[in-house]
Amino acid sequence: MNRTAVCLLIAALCLGLAGCAARPAPEKAADGAEWSEGWVTVGGVVGVDTPDGMTARENNEALAASGMYYATWSIGEGEPCANGDGGEATLYDAQAYLLLGGYKSGEEARDTMAQWREMAQAQYTVNETAEAVHNGQDFSLITYTFDGEANPYDRGTSAFGVYRNYAISVEFVCREGFGGDAGELLAQFLDSCHYAMP
Repeated sequence: MNRTAVCLLIAALCLGLAGCAARPAPEKAADGAEWSEGWVTVGGVVGVDTPDGMTARENNEALAASGMYYATWSIGEGEPCANGDGGEATLYDAQAYLLLGGYKSGEEARDTMAQWREMAQAQYTVNETAEAVHNGQDFSLITYTFDGEANPYDRGTSAFGVYRNYAISVEFVCREGFGGDAGELLAQFLDSCHYAMP
């Protein structure tokens, strides 16, 4: 698991999350699309129609009782590497991480989203910030590079948003030799996300 995702999970758990039980997939998305069984459903709230060239890897609902959901996608062949805990991890050319936190109110979700964004901005060398809308959902975007050699990735871009009472963070990171544009790939990923009808 990437260092940022771990930090975000720990921070979110420390905030006293509201318990949210896992729910079955919804019937319809807020954009009017019928909910597809082929989508990767995260927390019963976000459905990701995995973009071409990406592979869904992990959909972890182990923290569902705490209202947290985590899923990953990758590009390229994986290779083993040591993680910060001294264990083994798999490193890909590029990887997307989606973190979803459920809260009692939209205000709590907005506060958490702002804290996640501030943590990311403090941790990386930020090159650019922007606002964007993808599939009807507003996001704050940051583009950055990683400092030092501790992180196996070279650069990345992240999106932070709120849907109803859920905070959303999507991080797309790339290794140095990866030729794809992180911003374009993140935009493609966000355009492939659907949100459950209220």
